[in-house]
Amino acid sequence: MDHQLPLANVITLGVRDFAREREFYRRLGWPHAFDSDNFTVFELRGALLALFGIDQLGTDARAAPEPGHGGIRSAVIIIADRPEDVDALVRRAREAGATVTKEPTDAEFFEGRDAYFADPEGNYWEVAWSGSENPVTAAARRAAGIATDVQPG
Repeated sequence: MDHQLPLANVITLGVRDFAREREFYRRLGWPHAFDSDNFTVFELRGALLALFGIDQLGTDARAAPEPGHGGIRSAVIIIADRPEDVDALVRRAREAGATVTKEPTDAEFFEGRDAYFADPEGNYWEVAWSGSENPVTAAARRAAGIATDVQPG
């Protein structure tokens, strides 16, 4: 029996308007790893973001699609290398059509800087920076194969 941790680094969002969502992430400047008429994958450092029509995702999973009813249900965290990178990514997201729900500021629940934005369908992203001593940041960097002993910047 293999006791290695599972590789879980592909995030799939079920989306209602596939074309609009694909264009939003293209405008963020994230490179494509794969693109077809109904499934697209963008590269992130250490992970991939897949977009799939919500009805097709439901069919594939044998589960009823839940399109959401407003408000935050979950958030994917993007770990920034430097505090100013939080501001830069949020600015780029806004220019691409995101709704910024929390402007870049000192973080409330950890030492660092963070902000939140939602894509056009209300999928939330947190952009966060914290020092290398933060255990979540250190674990995320290890998972992506990035050295944690040197603080970027």
